[in-house]
This record gives sequence, C-alpha cells and structure tokens, in this order.
Amino acid sequence: MIIAKSKNDNYMTEITDGQHTIFSDTDTKNGGKNMRQNASNIFFSGYAACINVTTRMVLNKQQLEYEEVIVTVDYDNSDLDNLKIYTKTEIIGNIPQEKKNEIINKVKRCPVARMMRSNKEFFDMK
Repeated sequence: MIIAKSKNDNYMTEITDGQHTIFSDTDTKNGGKNMRQNASNIFFSGYAACINVTTRMVLNKQQLEYEEVIVTVDYDNSDLDNLKIYTKTEIIGNIPQEKKNEIINKVKRCPVARMMRSNKEFFDMK
C-alpha cells in the first residue's frame, strides 16, 4: 500500500510504502518549489527502474557479463487520451548486438509495462 501525505511546503508530498520514503513536488509555475520529482516523473521512474532491473535479471540468468544497463524513458502527455511513451535501453558490455536486441525486446514486457498496458479498474478504499 502506498500512502502520500502533504508536508508543510506548498505541494511537497511524502510518499511511503511503509518501508521506503520518497518525496514529490511540482514545478514553480504550478505553485511548488520544484525540489523533487513530480508525480508523472515518479510514475515513469518506476517504469524505467523495472526495465533496468528486468534487463539485468535476464543478463544474469543467461550468465552474460555486462558493465552497465541504462534505461531512458520520456513521454509526451500533451494529450492525456493519447499518451506517448518513448524508451531506450542500452546494455554496455561485450555482448553481440543481436543478443542485446533480443534481450531489450524481451524486457519491454517487464511487470510495470504489463500493468501499464492492462485494463484497469479503480475502487474507493474503505
């Protein structure tokens, strides 16, 4: 369960899962102080992290040595009914590009991606 609590600074929000805590803010043009990621960036940070971790899990499972995995996610939310999400995954290491491409295509179905693409229902908690 995720709990978000308002803090004293305008729009600063403390977010916790009960074990880990992060903070969110909004930009100055919307009344925040732009000191932390906004909610949209936190959402897409989770997506980038999931691709990164899943890529490394596949590499480790296949016993492929790598130096680093870099995942870049960007988005265009100018039309919220037609959100555009752009991703780029780089595997740094001495692995044939064909194998890298195979893994990159496989991990596009990471758990967060599957949740993002799934049908959703929203309910009020009691």
